[in-house]
Amino acid sequence: MLPGEAERALGEIEAGRRRAFELRGYAAAGSTLIAWGLVWVAANMVVQFVPRFGALAWGAGIVAALVWTFTRPRQFSEMRVLVTWLVLSAYVATIIAIAGAAAPVSATIIALSVAAAYVVLGIWAGLRFAVLGAILAAIALLAWTLSPGLLFLWLALGGGGTLILGGLWLVRA
Repeated sequence: MLPGEAERALGEIEAGRRRAFELRGYAAAGSTLIAWGLVWVAANMVVQFVPRFGALAWGAGIVAALVWTFTRPRQFSEMRVLVTWLVLSAYVATIIAIAGAAAPVSATIIALSVAAAYVVLGIWAGLRFAVLGAILAAIALLAWTLSPGLLFLWLALGGGGTLILGGLWLVRA
């Protein structure tokens, strides 16, 4: 073997290992994104059109998505991701509770926090997560800026739709 060939071969092996890790992460996350996207669509639609049942819709949706998420077979690395999401969720919920934020403000903070989390996940685990986070952030900001009266409809169709389509995109990676 020539001097540079061994180094090049090791680089190719490492690139293949990283790509396999990325694809496994995408496949594992895809169905979970779809489940949470369905919750976003259903719960935000309820908040938009029948607000008095919004908390109930979100509560039922979160329980259903958590059951789905935690009953799937998983690897250790996925468990760390799930615990990270739980910590982020608790942090955001605490900030919203302390601030006493109204529903539209809370929904926008949550959407932007989820978007930021996906961008950060994309930095570590694969570009597709970052793309999904950027799209989700853009939708939340557009909704807040252009049509606050229809914020929950935007979050339902745009945000939930992004999660569902993103989940399909990840599963097919």
